Amino acid sequence: MARPALKANVMFFGSLLFMVIPTALVLVIGWKSAASLAMLAAMGGLFSMMGLHGRGMILLTIATGVSTFAASLVSDNPWASAGLMLLCGAGLGAVNKWGLSLWNFMFPVLAAAVIADPPKVATGAVPNALLTAAIAMGCLVAAALLTMLLVKKPVQTEVKVYPFKVNLMYAVNLGVLLAGAGYFSSVYRHEQLGVWLTLTIVIILIYPYAGQSTSRAIQRAAGTILGFLVAIGVGASGLPDFLYYAAAFVFLEIALLMRITPHKKYWEYVMFLTPGVVLISGSASDIVAVSHNRLYATIVAAIACLLVLGIERLMFWRGGLNQHVEVTTATT
Repeated sequence: MARPALKANVMFFGSLLFMVIPTALVLVIGWKSAASLAMLAAMGGLFSMMGLHGRGMILLTIATGVSTFAASLVSDNPWASAGLMLLCGAGLGAVNKWGLSLWNFMFPVLAAAVIADPPKVATGAVPNALLTAAIAMGCLVAAALLTMLLVKKPVQTEVKVYPFKVNLMYAVNLGVLLAGAGYFSSVYRHEQLGVWLTLTIVIILIYPYAGQSTSRAIQRAAGTILGFLVAIGVGASGLPDFLYYAAAFVFLEIALLMRITPHKKYWEYVMFLTPGVVLISGSASDIVAVSHNRLYATIVAAIACLLVLGIERLMFWRGGLNQHVEVTTATT
């Protein structure tokens, strides 16, 4: 256990560094309003490189540029934002045929972040949209290249081949739910809510089979509620701000160990991840706001996912979407 834990910690702290470097560069240049987008894009590049080691990176980069460019232009229109996110969700589901969905789940999150809070980095709508897209693509590629320093082989070594109807309903589920997230993000104009709502949806639906997604939705909601209670308790302790940061890293470390320990439930990982993410915000007032936002977005996303999966279960292929039958082929 010691060696896997050490390896996981090296990857964890290396990942933080690889996300911070592009974000810091964006801040140094003076594009402060694009800092969170830069961090999210770097996270997307990091995950894609870890999982696929460059496979599909050109497609991901182009999709990121197009979606963030369009998101910047349509962010004021809830229906246009919903349409854009519908396309993002359907596209993410479609590439599951080639095994590209699992590790590229951050792609729609970037579009949602721009819809909820478009960066202001240039004068004029089109120049601003172009520069926003360039920042997202640049940070994604930069973090991916840095990740290659630590990751020599992809985590995903096989492509899982699913039946056509499973891939089709996977794309439909993602499209419908992310369309709702896009509408929500445009109406509320709150980046935390838009990002967490979208992120929760894609994480719940990260596996195509309805049964897996249903279990994941319930566990994520349960883990977030428990983690919320922990975060609120720590936030009410009146600790100095620097101790909140220290506590955040302790919780993140426990979450990491939960993730790599065999037979641990998903809700246990989420229960420690939630206070880690919330407490890193620093001050007590921020902790309360962030924890409430995360809880609200998670519960809304989980309920929406369960409703869509329930309707799907009643209407389409009641058995076929839950049978875990698949063929795997080695990646090249």
